[in-house]
Amino acid sequence: MLSDKITHDVEAMHGDIAQNQREVTMKRFREGKFQVLVATDVASRGLDIPEVELVIQLDPPKDAESYIHRSGRTARAGRAGTCITFYNDRSAGDVDKVEEVAGIELERISIPSDEAMIKANTKGILKKLLDVEPEVLPLFEDTAELLIH
Repeated sequence: MLSDKITHDVEAMHGDIAQNQREVTMKRFREGKFQVLVATDVASRGLDIPEVELVIQLDPPKDAESYIHRSGRTARAGRAGTCITFYNDRSAGDVDKVEEVAGIELERISIPSDEAMIKANTKGILKKLLDVEPEVLPLFEDTAELLIH
């Protein structure tokens, strides 16, 4: 089930979805009717979608072949892309093993700091404020004064 927090146009594909519905979903994805496809590992096997730019794995696979298979979704037809794999202390060994077996070095980054999250949120707030219609801006003057002082 998809979270109600996801606000983008998104569809899901998993083993409980009938094959004909999977085909409809894939057709719609290829046509650009939606931009986010959430698929289980099993449901994504065998898919050839050259336009995929980002793969997010919620857990690292236990073997290098599966990692390469999953992340390779972003490198079809000579294209480049990004694969993000979330892991924790318990699964760090799986990531180490993938690097060793595949002969690759993955870039590891930690979770963002509270400060980085606040900065990112302020950028989002600023963008929203910049989208406010000029005739409405005077309504924000009192609040802006409070923020400045």
